[in-house]
Amino acid sequence: MVCYGAFDQVIQGVAVDKGNARAGVLMRQITGLYQRLLLTLFTLMPMMAVAYIEVFQEPSLRFESHMVHEMAIALAITLSAFITYVTWRCYTVSGEVLVRWLALGFLGFTLIYLPHGLLTRLAPDDQGLFLVYGPVSRLAMAVCFLVGLYYHDAPADALESRKRLSPWIKAGAAFLALDLVLAGVYFLSATQVKFLFTMVEIVALILLLAGVLFMALRRFRLPLMVIYMISLGVLSQSSIAFLLSDIWSHQWWLAHGISAAGFFILSFGVVQAFRTTRSFSTVYSQAQVMEQLRVQQARTLDALAQLEKANTQLARQAATDWLTGTANRRQHTTRAKEDIARASRDDGDLSVLCLDIDHFKQINDSHGHDVGDEVLKGMCIEIQRNLRAQDLLSRVGGEEFQVLLPETDLGQAARIAERIRAAVAALRFQAEDTTVGITLSIGCAQLGQDGIDMDALTRKGDKRLYLAKEGGRNQVVTDDAPVALSD
Repeated sequence: MVCYGAFDQVIQGVAVDKGNARAGVLMRQITGLYQRLLLTLFTLMPMMAVAYIEVFQEPSLRFESHMVHEMAIALAITLSAFITYVTWRCYTVSGEVLVRWLALGFLGFTLIYLPHGLLTRLAPDDQGLFLVYGPVSRLAMAVCFLVGLYYHDAPADALESRKRLSPWIKAGAAFLALDLVLAGVYFLSATQVKFLFTMVEIVALILLLAGVLFMALRRFRLPLMVIYMISLGVLSQSSIAFLLSDIWSHQWWLAHGISAAGFFILSFGVVQAFRTTRSFSTVYSQAQVMEQLRVQQARTLDALAQLEKANTQLARQAATDWLTGTANRRQHTTRAKEDIARASRDDGDLSVLCLDIDHFKQINDSHGHDVGDEVLKGMCIEIQRNLRAQDLLSRVGGEEFQVLLPETDLGQAARIAERIRAAVAALRFQAEDTTVGITLSIGCAQLGQDGIDMDALTRKGDKRLYLAKEGGRNQVVTDDAPVALSD
């Protein structure tokens, strides 16, 4: 009873008014649009600061502090190294390709950005060498992030490959080698460093925006992937700020702050992944979980309805004769017990008809079992037409049938039996190039005077059925007196 009550509560919770359901869908659409608008505005907030400084700042204002810059870079490198390690730990557990490329991006940023801080004191004399590592570190990170996005739904890496350190050592060595290459390029062509700096920053900006566009078109809804998209959007705005700035200007410092904000946002997603599933693609928001629950609940209810329908069909099949569609012996016995108990309790009437087709074996022998089956089905249809809703026709043998007649005395049962006999005798069935007719012999018995249970009533009905056959067949017998043989 508790299970049925809980099931009813679930049904009532799901079966809401259609008007309210449409209103709910509309509100979800409106609030979803508002939510996306808020995320867009939040992502673009740095651009407002960039535009404000670009329009209203005094170009000559500078804040040149090597110590502040070194401290900021040291903090950035420390946090980047820490997040690199956390991301690598996530990868060793999940094997997710996206997380592998995230770890590579953080590692590349850490190792390439490091000289930017170490060379701060050279800024007055070798400004280009000091500056070039910043945009290259952002470019390396953007490339890795974009590649990771491209492979976001790739199968997880094999467990043994996740644990190998050699690929990571080689990647670190490659990034350090790139530091040396950048220094060599600077000394070979110091006059072109500003152009190189600008082009690298533009490429990084394009790649970051490409990542944002890719995620927007793919409609990522997982919370950590949304964080990923926001961070790429913020990082792209830092590239815009760097392109608009001069060294030590307010815009230049703001670009560093925006870059740090984008990094912090993404690192929050990494830490969230580490504390949950170690994967970016299997952390779900509460709204997504609730939506999944709603979908699964609807599927469960549909499955329950299908199961109930199947159970009903199985119960019907278990209680039904496969050929004629009438009740079978099992259903007949169950129903008889119920009707007898009700009649005994209420002091009511109940009668039983025992029917048998006369010479049915001759039909099977002469015309085949297919014709015999059609005769059985057609006869049952005709009998059902002459019964009331509360009456039950059952097949209890090959050509033997019984009819339960609740609230019916022996006289009423005799009239019903006679009506059935006459209707069946009028039937004709096609058998190849001829027609076949059948007749019924019927014995009647009444609860009480002929027995107090179904076994006694069946014995009495069968006895009168055989009296009908001995008396010439095609007749109804309601007592035990011998029947004179009909002509």
